[in-house]
Amino acid sequence: MKRLKMNDIAIQSANFENLDKLIIILHGYGNSGSDYIKIAKTLTSNIDNAVFLLPDAPAPCETWTGRQWFPLTLDNMSIDEIRRGLDKAAPNLCEYIDTKRQEFKCDNVCLIGISQGAIMALEMMYYTKISKIVVCCGLFAQNAYKKNTAKPDILLIHSVDDNVIPYEKALQAKSDLDKLGLNVSLLTCYNIRHCVPKEGWKICTEFLN
Repeated sequence: MKRLKMNDIAIQSANFENLDKLIIILHGYGNSGSDYIKIAKTLTSNIDNAVFLLPDAPAPCETWTGRQWFPLTLDNMSIDEIRRGLDKAAPNLCEYIDTKRQEFKCDNVCLIGISQGAIMALEMMYYTKISKIVVCCGLFAQNAYKKNTAKPDILLIHSVDDNVIPYEKALQAKSDLDKLGLNVSLLTCYNIRHCVPKEGWKICTEFLN
């Protein structure tokens, strides 16, 4: 895969004195970083002293417009397929995160992942130091052969009515992450499909603060 673009979008908190944290938003399959500018700007109004980074995934989607972190068969998302994709894509994202950590001279890195980006976000705990991870509408493709190098606090946000990644995947993620000794919270949403409601972003803000 191509390397991640380094000319990503960067948005600074409305109330900014000294950089306290880098918050990297990892978009979903078929999206791009720019699709989350509105959300990032809302978060910057409520999270002080942060820089939000919105990178594009490294490759164009094979079947949709937009970008992908790794190839995915949407109607049959097997864990084996996801693990193969993660093993190829994760080192690239890790390099990007560590480059930005050095560029901004900030060791407090938090991730917000949406759908496929959420799967990527959880994978990063096997690769580099992450303080907090927000997992929106995602799943945890656990690597049974690798020990997590980071112990981030994790917030899972998932709807019982998700029509792409079933809610059961969030329950399984909570169970698997608990067994790794991590501090994990699950926010269950209702009457919404594969997206995050306003209440979810409100809890996300509180979690990151």
